[in-house]
Amino acid sequence: MRIIIVGIVFLACVNTGAAQYFQFSQYNFTPQRINPGQVGNSDYASLSVDYRNQATDGGFHLTSNILNASYPLISRTGARWSGIGISFMDDRSGQAGIFNTQEVGLSYALNVPLAKYQTISLGIKGLYQNRKIDLAGLYTGSQYVPDRGFNEALASGENSGQFNSEFVTFSVGLYWQQTDTKGTILSYWGLSFFDFNKPDNSFIGSESQLNSTFVSTLGFRCYHRGNVSLYPELLYTRSASNNVLNAGLITRYDLKTFSAKDPAYINIITKYVIGRSGILGLQLYKENFTVGLSYDFPVVVTNVANTGAVEIGLELRKLVVPTKKNIKRKKSKKPVQTTRRQTDGKQFAVNKTPVPNRSIDTSPKADTVTIEAVALDMSARLKHKQDSLKASAEAGKLKHEPLILEKATLDFNFEFNSAEVNKKTAEYLDDLAKALKDNPELEIQLVGHTDNVGSEKFNMKLSQFRAQKMKEYLVRKGVESSRISTDGRGMTEPLNDNSTEEKRALNRRVELTIQYDN
Repeated sequence: MRIIIVGIVFLACVNTGAAQYFQFSQYNFTPQRINPGQVGNSDYASLSVDYRNQATDGGFHLTSNILNASYPLISRTGARWSGIGISFMDDRSGQAGIFNTQEVGLSYALNVPLAKYQTISLGIKGLYQNRKIDLAGLYTGSQYVPDRGFNEALASGENSGQFNSEFVTFSVGLYWQQTDTKGTILSYWGLSFFDFNKPDNSFIGSESQLNSTFVSTLGFRCYHRGNVSLYPELLYTRSASNNVLNAGLITRYDLKTFSAKDPAYINIITKYVIGRSGILGLQLYKENFTVGLSYDFPVVVTNVANTGAVEIGLELRKLVVPTKKNIKRKKSKKPVQTTRRQTDGKQFAVNKTPVPNRSIDTSPKADTVTIEAVALDMSARLKHKQDSLKASAEAGKLKHEPLILEKATLDFNFEFNSAEVNKKTAEYLDDLAKALKDNPELEIQLVGHTDNVGSEKFNMKLSQFRAQKMKEYLVRKGVESSRISTDGRGMTEPLNDNSTEEKRALNRRVELTIQYDN
């Protein structure tokens, strides 16, 4: 009798359209369930998975697993113009998994640039879903074996079997976001309409339409100071007559990392699903992955459908850039002259205005290093400049603050999309490391630059990576990390117009500034 009652309850729930379109608590791991337009809002290819186990007052659990994959489509000029995504979900509800849902979805989004660092994405999603009620998962007295327990291989004595329903639905979405120069999201909002074709999802032959669902999202950075940022967020879901509002705050804390190319931060999740439950969570974000854990708990009212839910999420990412063979080259009408010099196997791109040659510069002013100066012993040269500065300082001509001793624009023929330290680079850095160890009062700044091939965000990270690679090399050679600072300017400060491969090679460089702290 129990099996019949449970079956009737599930049939009634599904065929009256009362089944609620639910959302995961860590919905950043399930973007295609929020808005299909989100598959086009990132330069990263991603693969994410979210597992949820929710306890109920009836003593059984609801388990849900979802997998999302997305890939941005990059044009020959390095711009992200669209994205594609696929998702799989398995949801098992009730005792012994009596009510099962499996689905697979395919999404596509087209990007429309509105302004610098602002895009709006138009998304569409097609989804195939199979729902099954399997009453064979319940045991009856006919399957009980004394001193052994229940044997599911025995006949249950009931006439009920399995009910199936399968259908295809379509959804659309509109998603807008604004980022800063580093790609950090500053604000976003989205509107999406799921299952707008309202397919028949009946189990027993009588026609029953699936309810459409409206989803809206909103978030923005309201506070940023030092390492701390605050992001209020709202997620509103309406399905049939059910309204669910998830409101809360994400507290972001930026972590200090050794490598500038690999930023990291922690997200602290504090949210409230109005009239239902609270959500607490913690996520660790790094350049290529995110991992998160959250817990739902009843608040104020008794929620028989959710007495506690644990959710675990993981996302892997990889930056997508155009391949060299697909890059569209533009011809320049006015080529720009750039000077290039070479000595001892080391190459330097120097300023457009030639610098007068001198073997040793004893002036306390900053100087762009010249060929003759490089040929001398670097340690002795810098020592001589320090002595000149000290003499000026003792005479009261200089203030007690770091002074630029020397500048050099280093062009080591970085390959396309590369930051590898080659033999020529290593020779120069060996000399520099020795000079820094011989002159402990010196500090250096390394600033990376790139050509204009690829997206702005990719080139910004690549320029930081190039400077960081040189820093790591110097640290391995015995220079204290605290004496070396790094930065990246991406493609924002080119030496020329990037009109030829030779000119682009000159722009793939690292600028070096040697400072004396008196």
